[in-house]
Amino acid sequence: MAYRFKTSKFKNAAPQFPKREGWLCDISSGSPQSCGNHIKASNALMAFNIDAGGGSCLGVAPLDKTGRVGTALPKLHAHTELVTDLDFSPFNDYLLATCSSDKAIKIWDIPEGGETDNLSSPLLSLPSQDRRVENVLFHPAADNILAVSVGKTVKLFDVSNGSERIAMADIHGDQLQGISWKMDGSLLATTGKDKKLRILDPRQKTTAAETNGHGNVKDSRVCWLGNADKILSTGFSMSRERQVCVWDSRNFNSALTTSGLGNSTGVIMPFFDPDTNMVLLAGKGDSFISYVELTENSPYLTQGMQSVCEYQHKGMAMVPKRALDVMSCEVNRLLQLSQNAVIPIPYIVPRKNLRGFPDDLFPDTQSDEAAMTAEEWMDGANNQVSTVSLDPAKKSAIKKKSSAQNSPAKKPAADSAQKQTPATKPSQNVSPNLLINKPPTSQAGGDTAAAAPEAAPAKPLKKVLLPTTSKFRHMQAALMPRTTQIYDIKNVSISTFGECDGFHANRKWAAVPLGGPAGMIAIIDINKPGKLDDPPSIENSSPVMDFAWDPFDDDRLVVACDDAKIKVWQIPQGEWTGALTEPQMILRGHMEKIYFVKFHPNAKDVLVSASFDMTVKIWDLSTGNDDDRITLQGHTDQIFGCAWSSDGTKLATLCKDQKIRIYEPRNSETPVAEGRGPEGSRGGRIVWVCDDQFILVSGFARQSQRCFTLHSVDNLSSCLATKEIDASVSILVPYYDPDTNVVIATGKGDTLAFAFEVVPDSPYFLDVSGFRHNLPHQSFSFLPKCVCTVKDVEFARALRLTKTAIEPITFVVPRVKKEFFQDDLFPDTRITWESALTSQQWFAGENGQQKTMSLCPDNMKPLSSIPKAAPPPKKYESKAELSYKTDEEKKEELLSAMVNKLADKNDEPLPQEQFEGVDEDEWSD
Repeated sequence: MAYRFKTSKFKNAAPQFPKREGWLCDISSGSPQSCGNHIKASNALMAFNIDAGGGSCLGVAPLDKTGRVGTALPKLHAHTELVTDLDFSPFNDYLLATCSSDKAIKIWDIPEGGETDNLSSPLLSLPSQDRRVENVLFHPAADNILAVSVGKTVKLFDVSNGSERIAMADIHGDQLQGISWKMDGSLLATTGKDKKLRILDPRQKTTAAETNGHGNVKDSRVCWLGNADKILSTGFSMSRERQVCVWDSRNFNSALTTSGLGNSTGVIMPFFDPDTNMVLLAGKGDSFISYVELTENSPYLTQGMQSVCEYQHKGMAMVPKRALDVMSCEVNRLLQLSQNAVIPIPYIVPRKNLRGFPDDLFPDTQSDEAAMTAEEWMDGANNQVSTVSLDPAKKSAIKKKSSAQNSPAKKPAADSAQKQTPATKPSQNVSPNLLINKPPTSQAGGDTAAAAPEAAPAKPLKKVLLPTTSKFRHMQAALMPRTTQIYDIKNVSISTFGECDGFHANRKWAAVPLGGPAGMIAIIDINKPGKLDDPPSIENSSPVMDFAWDPFDDDRLVVACDDAKIKVWQIPQGEWTGALTEPQMILRGHMEKIYFVKFHPNAKDVLVSASFDMTVKIWDLSTGNDDDRITLQGHTDQIFGCAWSSDGTKLATLCKDQKIRIYEPRNSETPVAEGRGPEGSRGGRIVWVCDDQFILVSGFARQSQRCFTLHSVDNLSSCLATKEIDASVSILVPYYDPDTNVVIATGKGDTLAFAFEVVPDSPYFLDVSGFRHNLPHQSFSFLPKCVCTVKDVEFARALRLTKTAIEPITFVVPRVKKEFFQDDLFPDTRITWESALTSQQWFAGENGQQKTMSLCPDNMKPLSSIPKAAPPPKKYESKAELSYKTDEEKKEELLSAMVNKLADKNDEPLPQEQFEGVDEDEWSD
């Protein structure tokens, strides 16, 4: 019992959270979903997941780097899909291993001091696996041994030559979730989705022990507690309570102790320091860290301090011991990866009157010298890593080792050309197939440098620095007064199809679908606010699939029906009541029901439609017959949406087969370009942005997250950027304003409208304040730019449809000098309600652009015409004059002034010398 009450030297260890100046700020970590911790640290560097390229990139920075980085942070373009895990070599602080959902494992040699430019060429690519790679972990004692988990299999690679040394297939009944080496590297602990814990002997390719682990299939972790025979695991019980268990590897049948940590959904990430026996526990999505101490006997885990962080954990890493500030009694340090920052969290043991190195807190720790080679370990050796003192007087500086140390070995050259290649280039150990189709790189030692020595070095591209914040970021969106609203609308349909936006309005009318089998659409005059009685309607006699107003005729509505017909309705002029039952025209051409209809943006009477028969048809409404003019082919599944380019020459479509297709309808009935779209299959939208340079797609990610992806029209093979929004079942319908590049998006049943600005260079998406209401809505419909009140700096206006009302929403940018026309926000806008071409001209091959108009009122002056005021004079501060002068400098300055003053007096006669004497005759008196 005496051991239980033994006092620990580390019981008062407490985190000291730094101020924001000590953070690495202005990053975007996204929401990576994997069994990794998403951040790792060596003695010199830190690497972490960032929200770029769909999670395929990493940020790498020096361990002590702080401040705001934003787009200046160099990116490691590691993989083509999400980076699931990463690990630094314990014997080379600049050697990094990564794995990914793209089934690849890569080894990277990071330049000393961190990256200064984007890096995309790995030192070595290991053989591609047959499925997603979940974990990578370097051996703690042997050099160049890397353990990876692939599905149910554990594999060991020798990264010195890229060979696979050991493969233990199907050791778990389901996916592996975590691996951990014993400190001497003799055994490997694993945990999996089959709710089992196992201890593996990799060299014997056997399972030394196994037991039932946590009772839930959710994510779990395992951590071998140093060189002891104890293992710590974290996971979830059958009742979804988070658990921490300690196991004895010699008696693996039951846990020594089990502790509950509440019912949160994030897995607990454990970190253990063998020098202090400190165990730090941090849950994904939590905002607190628990400190417990490992003891030899019961209760095994002694509760310490629980600390609360400012932000939630996206990931967490423990910094190696040799990088700590020991003279401040820093016994451990965590790196917290939050949504927008990496925050160092040092654990300090308080000491009074600290004099000299506190050796009682810092025993000798593991060095960076490997205890054995990979071959020695494979032959059965279990050598211990040597230790070093953390005393600053004895500790050597952390430097990058030469490429000959702790890095993939170089194979002998096969010919004279290879002999001339410098030995430090790692391309000799990469198989020829890894060099195919690799882009040229300017990195020293890159793969292509040896593969193509005759290629001339690429000229550096001129970088264009774009703003990292949007001038619309403080946009204010608010409902307009009730006197402008239309309310008491009855029987609004809440079951519109996924390809239908659900609500459309123009300058005169709003079309609102009503419930019931007759396909009724209410036609509401938006210029008559107030309580609505029985509005006039149109009756389609078939369920409505989609509908659209003619942009050049406010009184014409086109409706796509379930019976494969497209009905064209002409709204009567003046007052009218009741229901219209006879359309002006019916288009018959599709064989099955229709997904959607869209009007051409420039040419009058040109309409596009898509159907369940997987065809896209383009119609000429001016002919008065139901013959389609163009039929586009090439789709293999449901068509989610389409969009015309701003000049009307191209048409982009989004399909359930996860393909984006671009057509030039007048030239070819097959797509001229294809590319991969979002992975989800629930639905989506597509729109052209940034002067038709890019295509923005709204869809769903693999984890059912609503997201936006940006694709270059010139290269649809991969997306440029991904912006995840939230998890919801409704499709985000985007509205794009070409004058401001602002996108406002919302879905059916949402209470929010999300907004961001699209820019043509990284980071591509700039956040903008959105709209929020406590009641859900059905849809938004945006009105033409001419209805905006420019004097109030209103750049967009929408109508919000709820179950019973139509409510106008105004989108305003707050400005100080509202008496001037804000011409930086309001460029000349297109007159979208006037056509530039007739349908005959467009089908004949002509192109045209709509006219533009200025939104500046007659009685306002542009803001740019006002001369800029001169900056106010700086206030004099005496301390500024003396702040950079030492006491010696001040003394010298004073003496110099005195000497100069006296020197000026030397040339002047003394006062007594100027006195005149008296004559001799004056003395005679």
